[in-house]
Amino acid sequence: MIDDDIRQPMEDELRAAFARHVSLAPDTVGVRAEIDQRVARRRRRRRVAQVTAAALAVLGVLAVPTLGRTVRESPPAEVAAPPPPPRATGAAAPLNFLLLGLDGGDGRSNGHRADSVLLVHVPADRSRLYLVSLPRDLGVEVPGHGFGKLGTAFHLGSHRPGGRPDLAAGAALTEQTVTALSGIRFDATATLTYPGLRELTDAVGGVRVCLPEQVRSHHTARVFPAGCQRLDGAAAQDLLRQRYHLDQGAHDRDRNGQRFTEALLHELTDPANAVDPLRIAEIVGALGRNLTLDLDGTTPAELFTTLRAVAAADAVGIGWTYHPDRGPAGRVETLDPLLGRTLFDALRQDALAAWVARHPDRVTG
Repeated sequence: MIDDDIRQPMEDELRAAFARHVSLAPDTVGVRAEIDQRVARRRRRRRVAQVTAAALAVLGVLAVPTLGRTVRESPPAEVAAPPPPPRATGAAAPLNFLLLGLDGGDGRSNGHRADSVLLVHVPADRSRLYLVSLPRDLGVEVPGHGFGKLGTAFHLGSHRPGGRPDLAAGAALTEQTVTALSGIRFDATATLTYPGLRELTDAVGGVRVCLPEQVRSHHTARVFPAGCQRLDGAAAQDLLRQRYHLDQGAHDRDRNGQRFTEALLHELTDPANAVDPLRIAEIVGALGRNLTLDLDGTTPAELFTTLRAVAAADAVGIGWTYHPDRGPAGRVETLDPLLGRTLFDALRQDALAAWVARHPDRVTG
């Protein structure tokens, strides 16, 4: 114990020392304000990145049926794909995005398949979007895994025994597979799950879709009449799964998916939805973990600005270029050698407008 006669002078001396040095301490108010400003700037950047992801991902929301089929043992003749060209640079460069719609995997052991694979081309003149569907059952060489269906590449890349699937890894392997097939390099890749589709559609207040003919659901009691109608999330998912009662099956299903994604993009890039802070917060909250995005060097601001610029024009949907002799049900799909090659050439050369003019029968009406 220290005697009071000694402790009191010591305490007085310490107080005096603190008083002499307090004027030398930095102003914490200014430091605190600078910290708060930096935190706010980081939060704004994260919000911009998330909203950009939403605008990109909606393009890939296509039909995702759940019935699987077996893979043919011997691969068909493949469309020769040249080595990927160097990535174009500059403000006027064409852009290519890969957009994946995932099936209803259980989120853990079984994982997901990319049942919808969409190539989105933005030409250098920024005139419109071109949406090119590839069949999920297309026979391809999956890098490191051999021959299989295109849709299984996502599962092979994402599957983690006993754990949650790695969606980013699944998207990366699917991108490698499509690049090996087509020779196309992608500026960004996005994936969206079933829950993301439903919640995103509801977040924008539904989507107005125009159908050329009636669609009757194989899974529910819904009937979607010919003509224009506004769909909520549950109805949109139901529509995009339908193929059994359509004249051309999965081909018509993908065409309806193209119609839906174009309409959804219009909703997302409308100023009332994309600019208002409350709407932004609602849209971002709807996605959560149901979206993954790899921008591959493209900044969120550049991507979002580009998408808003081209979304005002009608998109051009391009259907499958499969070979007519694709075999019985349960077999893999085979691209038409000539049309498949010329389509990929047109994508790489930014010449899809001319390709569409030569093949109007491949365009979604």
